[in-house]
Amino acid sequence: MDAKGRTARGGWAMGACAIAMMLSAAACAADGGFSDLSFGLRYGNAFREPGVTAPDGAAASISKNIANLTWVQGSASGSNLLIVDALFSGRDDPDRAGDRGAREVYLIYRHAFASSALFGRPFAFGPVRETDLLAGIDLNTKDSAYAPRKRMLVFGPQFKFDVPKGYLQAALLVAREWDHNGIVGRAENFDATLAMESSWMAPFHAGALPLRFEGYLNVYGPKGRNDFGQATRTETLFHPRLMADVGSSFGHPGKLWMGVGYEFWYNKFGVDHALTPGAVQRTWEIEAAWHL
Repeated sequence: MDAKGRTARGGWAMGACAIAMMLSAAACAADGGFSDLSFGLRYGNAFREPGVTAPDGAAASISKNIANLTWVQGSASGSNLLIVDALFSGRDDPDRAGDRGAREVYLIYRHAFASSALFGRPFAFGPVRETDLLAGIDLNTKDSAYAPRKRMLVFGPQFKFDVPKGYLQAALLVAREWDHNGIVGRAENFDATLAMESSWMAPFHAGALPLRFEGYLNVYGPKGRNDFGQATRTETLFHPRLMADVGSSFGHPGKLWMGVGYEFWYNKFGVDHALTPGAVQRTWEIEAAWHL
């Protein structure tokens, strides 16, 4: 069995967008726009999938290699973000034939409409320096027995906070998800729900080496019942990481970032952890990204 319903990796999307803006500061200064393309790799050996169990019935500990492409582009009117993750599971998370690890592709697209362009002012208040309107879609497919085909739409305001260094931003969203349940052989239609996606980045140095403490925290509300008749629960995804500008040591600052991250996922995909093994995930990850 595979996961019972899916939610977004939107915090990573928001973080990648803001990081790209900072890496492209020169382009922003030149023409008011920015653009960045990066390729990344992640590895962890303690992933979980709801309903995927070891022979003893406990949640299986799954290794995953994740390849990532991120493209972001923007101007004074707003920004576009495209993220594509290819996830390769170990054999503890099998494909539908059971002869190898499952393969998954997950796509995120986001467009932020700048309020300063839409309404002629940035809608700043208190600690918020600008408010955008965020809209987007998540798509996925996986060759597991569950055979998910997620489609999710999101829309809502995104708040950019005025911080002295780095960035802090959060979006309050309405999300609606549709999926496919290969176990019961039909589509899943979830209720609309409220969501919060936030991300941050704080730069600092260890001697001459630039470092960043960054990450995201996402919370998704219950979205009705899944096709097994179970009530979905509030889902929390927390992923901090520490990244080092390794490229700066070789004369290519801002190009190659490497570090370590930790991922905590509670009620993963909205699945009730009290009913289903594997709905709580805790895993360390090795992460790297190369910016062209």
